[in-house]
Amino acid sequence: MDIYTFTTLYIIAMEIFLLLTLLKVLKISALPADKIGIIFSVWLFLVIVLLGGVKIIPKEIESVPLFGIILAGVALSGIIFFVFRKTFLSLPQELLLLPQAFRMFFGAGFIIEAVYGIMPSLYGVIDGVLHITTAFLATTLAIWVARGCQCRKSLMMVNLFGLLDIVIVAYGISFFILEDIGGHHNVFYAVFFAAPIFIWLHVVSLYKLLSSAKR
Repeated sequence: MDIYTFTTLYIIAMEIFLLLTLLKVLKISALPADKIGIIFSVWLFLVIVLLGGVKIIPKEIESVPLFGIILAGVALSGIIFFVFRKTFLSLPQELLLLPQAFRMFFGAGFIIEAVYGIMPSLYGVIDGVLHITTAFLATTLAIWVARGCQCRKSLMMVNLFGLLDIVIVAYGISFFILEDIGGHHNVFYAVFFAAPIFIWLHVVSLYKLLSSAKR
């Protein structure tokens, strides 16, 4: 097995574990998870088939169309979160933060690919460190919130930092390293599944935070 195949399987495995963790978080909170589990599983299956088998993204795609597709993917995934908004809004802040811990594994994947030349080294290291930093901050804050800390400013800062991290990754892929990796790179498995989940968990967390402030 070559290193590219290994890292591809690594990304897909981390996404499966991310999905299982999300469903476990819902069950811990005594929230319905069956329908969400089915829909998210179908979503992941389609991402794997369309990117790996059908290769729906052209290999020589240009930056602007790719960035538009990424934004469209985030918007479409937002429909799922909107449909199940009551369920996700019922999660406490610490459990909204907890799945972000998986970003340390995706960050490690970036660094591994940078080391082996699967993606540009500088980009891989920078984004890998940003992902790992977000994961550490989110996990640490989740522990503090679970212990009763209000941590309102910290919640705001960590969520905004996490969103900025993903924006940097998406923008960098589209406008800085696309010529080096092309449209068939394994990073897109994360771009179209894990990244939207992280984004909408941040959005839900911020919404809860702002809503409680108004009350």
